[in-house]
Amino acid sequence: MSFFQLNSVSKIYHHQWVIKNINFGLSEGEIFGLLGESGSGKSTLLRIAAGLLDADKGNVWLEGQKLRPASDQLIPGHPDIKIVHQDYNLSAPLTVRENINYALRYYEKAYRDERVNELLQLCQLEAVAEHPAKLLSGGEKQRTAIARALAEEAKVLLLDEPFAHLDLPNRHRLTETIRELAEQTGIACIFVTHDANDALSLSTRMGILKEGQLIQIGTPEVIYTSPADAYVAELTGEVNLLEADFFKNYTNSCSKLPDGRIAVRPEKCLLSLSPTIYGVEAIVKRVVFEGSHYKIYLQAASQLLKVYHHEVVPLGKSVFVDLKP
Repeated sequence: MSFFQLNSVSKIYHHQWVIKNINFGLSEGEIFGLLGESGSGKSTLLRIAAGLLDADKGNVWLEGQKLRPASDQLIPGHPDIKIVHQDYNLSAPLTVRENINYALRYYEKAYRDERVNELLQLCQLEAVAEHPAKLLSGGEKQRTAIARALAEEAKVLLLDEPFAHLDLPNRHRLTETIRELAEQTGIACIFVTHDANDALSLSTRMGILKEGQLIQIGTPEVIYTSPADAYVAELTGEVNLLEADFFKNYTNSCSKLPDGRIAVRPEKCLLSLSPTIYGVEAIVKRVVFEGSHYKIYLQAASQLLKVYHHEVVPLGKSVFVDLKP
């Protein structure tokens, strides 16, 4: 059994399954990203994992011990499992240091001071330690909430949409903070998100949640390159869904889907201005600059393709698109 395990966990609201038969486990230091659309059951699953909500079926295990249901406890939750909610729950007038310190109020002052300083460093908050929470940026609030959750040393950290309100620089800082926490403390982490980039970039492994069911679990690389179906392919990034015989030189640049189509990522396509042996002729319909590349929209017969290319191509130009070897 894994260090932290969910076994056949299900929940029903109003006679409908919100989550159904969820099974996965984490090792110490592992980061598990749970990717799904709004209403897919992510937050419900996180609350059950935290011991704040009863499952109607199944159990949660930590270090080989089955956790007691939330309804059997005077105060729901588990001392070794900490959850950080989307709204942070910080005390606005208190400083960062005071917010973290409050979680340790029942401990001796010497230990409190030492632990708070340790968490300020670990969560990259030393520069804002004396700033009131109401003056913090979104990223600083999120890192403060994580530091406070970890004040009493935890074994599992659960994050509900941790990147939802953050700009790009703060997303990068928070990603590094979570990764360093897992590496330095060995804490197991589950975070839920609706953003594929966050799940792909941070997860050790990830799961795709659709209508309350986990339809694929694997490393980010496996899920991105070998999606279980068209839903997973589209949820995890830009993709062309094509008939199986669209490209004559079918290679491992494609993923064959259960419905018979192939999934081809734009970066796996090769655009040429002159005819190639297997190239499919297409017309440039739109060009979008995306920083590291141009996204070229092509019309090939009745099929609209998206291809990444290193330079701009004139609208209306006839080009040829093929698969990279």
